[in-house]
Amino acid sequence: MTSEAAYNALQTSEQRHARSIAADQPGSREKLFAPKLIAAYEAECTRKRNFIRETVVTEQRLSSLVEALRLIMSDKRFHSLLVSEGLATIPKLLAERLQGAMYEPGAAARASKPFPSKNAGRHSVSGICPDVLDFLQDYPVKVKIFGLLRHVIPVRQLEIARLMVAMERVTFTYAKILVAFTPRSLLAEGFDPAMIANVSEDQLGAMTPELGELSSEFLSAVERRGSVSLELLAAGRFFDRLMDNSRVVRYLAHTFPGNFEEFHELSCGHAFNNSSSFAAGCGPRAEPARRDRSSCRKALARPS
Repeated sequence: MTSEAAYNALQTSEQRHARSIAADQPGSREKLFAPKLIAAYEAECTRKRNFIRETVVTEQRLSSLVEALRLIMSDKRFHSLLVSEGLATIPKLLAERLQGAMYEPGAAARASKPFPSKNAGRHSVSGICPDVLDFLQDYPVKVKIFGLLRHVIPVRQLEIARLMVAMERVTFTYAKILVAFTPRSLLAEGFDPAMIANVSEDQLGAMTPELGELSSEFLSAVERRGSVSLELLAAGRFFDRLMDNSRVVRYLAHTFPGNFEEFHELSCGHAFNNSSSFAAGCGPRAEPARRDRSSCRKALARPS
């Protein structure tokens, strides 16, 4: 269903019962009790921290690889060698990175841009922000989730939708947890989170700020991780091609003796370990192909 169709369905369709959706209570019959909510909070924080940490590691690996390539590519004789060996064609992403400013891991995290809206001038339907309908149009969403979302303001509705998709948990229970941990300032007027969570105000007040900050960092990491992983994969494969060439290896060993050990480590797969799975998000990680140290020694021993 297109976003326009979803918008119209919520607004006019008898099958969707938009007004009934709006009147749906947010799971008040089955409240979240403290033990379950605290366990969910701890699991949520742990998973987000792990994802953020892995993203930063990926950025650091890309930074190391780019700076190593920037060093050797600044050597004019080395560039001539690449031309003669048919290695002068650099992946576009890597070429752009090498021509640009020095890479700063996590720089994108500091430039927090609001999620772009394509629905300026469109009014909410039964309290649901049109941007949320656009964002969730390709995902199976239970109708009662909208009954939860209408109890937070539009900016929080969209954040919850993005978190559900990023965590691959577009479920009523997860939406209920996120609504329970919504700061008071982002709740719709007249709504009390006690309706869905049987937890004291002090407990929620202690946990909500930390989870909110982690959620913002997590969404920023999700946005960065795909492109950074693709760049890392392209840079790593190009560097591998260089280190598989005996003439290149000998030149680097002779010209950059103080950096050669680092070059070898970068070519062993350490720099782009799991980059392909990082690009896909939280999926299973593939073991990288590792180059044996003896391969560099053999390359150094080969005649020109």
